[in-house]
Amino acid sequence: MLAYLESRIEQGSSSVPEKTIVDAVIPPEHPEYRLRPSYRYGLVRLLRRGVINGALDRSGQMHYFLGNGSAELRELISSLSDENNAEAV
Repeated sequence: MLAYLESRIEQGSSSVPEKTIVDAVIPPEHPEYRLRPSYRYGLVRLLRRGVINGALDRSGQMHYFLGNGSAELRELISSLSDENNAEAV
């Protein structure tokens, strides 16, 4: 999960939505892996350990980023909603 987030940041994204990260790391042939604790809580563990940071958008979806994130980034993420929620900010 961390490697995927880092690669998206290197490609120019400022943040990546939780759903995008989970969809990318779970093998398509094994959707049942979503129920495994390592996938369900992987991002939460990284967040608690301070490895990554995140902010919620208006719809309640978490967007993850590296570092502390600027006030502008956090404000942009918090202003997103379902109808204008981009793949990644």
